Amino acid sequence: MSKVLNIISHSESETMALGKKLAALVKTPHLVVLTGELGAGKTVFVKGLAEGVGVKTEKVLSPTFNFVHEYHGDRNLYHFDLYRLSHINELYEIGWDDYLERDGLVVVEWGEKAGGFLPEEYYSIEFRIINDNKREINVSLINH
Repeated sequence: MSKVLNIISHSESETMALGKKLAALVKTPHLVVLTGELGAGKTVFVKGLAEGVGVKTEKVLSPTFNFVHEYHGDRNLYHFDLYRLSHINELYEIGWDDYLERDGLVVVEWGEKAGGFLPEEYYSIEFRIINDNKREINVSLINH
């Protein structure tokens, strides 16, 4: 694992801007795994990623009840939310492996729940709440 970036975000707009910048740097296909407690800014960050790949951000919502939303822009974005994942076998049912092979950016909230189903290389982004407006965001490239 290599630490790529450590940022303190002071607002949702800064968190979105970081997502947009990262989208420009990450080549597809690739996986971005987001971790952090509820309300830490994961979905706001995904809106920035979406904007960075040419998706209208007002369409971006957390797929909490569907597991995945597909967004099509200049590049495709596949947005997973595994918060409600009750058993790892559900990943097979939603076509996890197929999504990882698609031409696009796959971003996963609560990605730690995918455990051993994560590929050898992916970006890990950890969100930590400092206070109501401030977040610590740590970006690492995982390469096993």
